[in-house]
Amino acid sequence: MKTLAKSQIQDLIPHRAPILLLDEIVDWQPNAWIEAIRHFPENDPLFEGHFPGNPVLPGMLTIEAVAQAAAVLVSLSRGHTAQTATYMFGGVNEAKFTAPIRPGDTLTLRAEQQGEKLSLFRFRGTASVGDKQAAHCTFTAKLILNKPQQ
Repeated sequence: MKTLAKSQIQDLIPHRAPILLLDEIVDWQPNAWIEAIRHFPENDPLFEGHFPGNPVLPGMLTIEAVAQAAAVLVSLSRGHTAQTATYMFGGVNEAKFTAPIRPGDTLTLRAEQQGEKLSLFRFRGTASVGDKQAAHCTFTAKLILNKPQQ
């Protein structure tokens, strides 16, 4: 089992608070799959306005969390860092939300690389709380190599 802490994740992708949605990487297989965790504390500000009295994580933030895990996988597989590469959504081809994610939940994320062509990667992703799947999706992400600063 290969693990990474949040500080190591920040070395690999350029996301930072409040949009960094990964707390740790729990395992991965290069060019194949990755599993990550996000703990949502009871007072997480992401829930404040969605919805008052019935807080639920917005579905697109769930997909963003899966995509961040996928970006970490590509960085680990290719030797990129937060300074050398950026990842942009190419498209979300399918997304289904099957259970709400609430304050206090721990989200387990899994991204599986399905293919690659010309720096465009295809992934299938899932997000689960405990043994219950909360969402699944397919999406593409473009790897953009950053120009060295002079």
